[in-house]
Amino acid sequence: MSIRKRKKKLFNSPISYNLERDNGSMTLDCIIYNDTHYQRSAETNWENLIQALSEHQDKYIWLNLYPLEDKKTLESIEQYFGIDPFLMADAVDFSQRSKLWETDKHLFCSFKMKKHDLHDTEHISFILGENVIISLQEIEEDVFQNIRTRMENNYGPIRKKSVDYLLFLLCDSIIDQYTLISDSSEDSLLMLEAEIASTNKNINLSSLYAVKKDLLQVHKDARVSSEIIEALITSEFFAISSFVTKLFTSISHNAKHSIDSLSRQLDHVNSLSDLYFAQQNNRLNDMIKLLTIMSAIFIPITFIAGFYGMNFMYMPETKVAWAYPAVISLMVFVVAFIVLFFKRKKWL
Repeated sequence: MSIRKRKKKLFNSPISYNLERDNGSMTLDCIIYNDTHYQRSAETNWENLIQALSEHQDKYIWLNLYPLEDKKTLESIEQYFGIDPFLMADAVDFSQRSKLWETDKHLFCSFKMKKHDLHDTEHISFILGENVIISLQEIEEDVFQNIRTRMENNYGPIRKKSVDYLLFLLCDSIIDQYTLISDSSEDSLLMLEAEIASTNKNINLSSLYAVKKDLLQVHKDARVSSEIIEALITSEFFAISSFVTKLFTSISHNAKHSIDSLSRQLDHVNSLSDLYFAQQNNRLNDMIKLLTIMSAIFIPITFIAGFYGMNFMYMPETKVAWAYPAVISLMVFVVAFIVLFFKRKKWL
């Protein structure tokens, strides 16, 4: 799947939305929950959600927005939850680098969410407030379906905890993707190495450069995501409990593990490049070796043929009846001697 990259608009007001479309449609996937209540609704009209939100102000809210193509609705959500305009502007601007910052009421963080395909990347932003978390995505597809299933079936402590615990689960899912990708790409590199080492496979050098380019991008995104997790650990935002802060430490360890794995894979790609060139040199040496052996075989018999090809009048061998088969036999003997000599020296 190819994701359209949104271009940065220059000379705009700092609080203007960098949207691809201002008057498009946007889905509002809202989950209202606590330990005894679960309600999920997907709307395209913000007004239809306001009443449900007002009736359950004592419960936790997860509002997922995609795709971000409705400026009016975004402004209404910003006003309803009292979100700082600068924060919302960063949340909908997917051209920016992942970051984390907070206001008195809300905490904002963004990630590059990787899919199983290295080429497939989605920018996702989270806005955390008191009893509410808002996630803003480019497209509908995400890696959070398992979390929704757990919430619906009330598995584990997810509905008994506040929204900071939900933020931990969402971040954990994103970091887990980097772990899965690093494991998958490591297996792919081993297969590529086997193909390069095989004499029957003809690997294009551009495929190695493509793998290196993808790994560099994933490594960069994983490193930035790890920095965001570290910032969450040190954050003193009121809505993040000390319990969840400790949980973020485990995510940080996973992120660092993925970064180390990707770093090793980048070194592996460099070694594969050396292996590729060594393999090409070996093939070239084999070709030169074959040509050298053929030359060594044909040079003596070419000399014999050239010697008796001289058109001198007084060449006694030309008058003898057995001269022709003798010369042919001499050529065969010379070829056989050279071949046996090369095999004895293990050159052939």
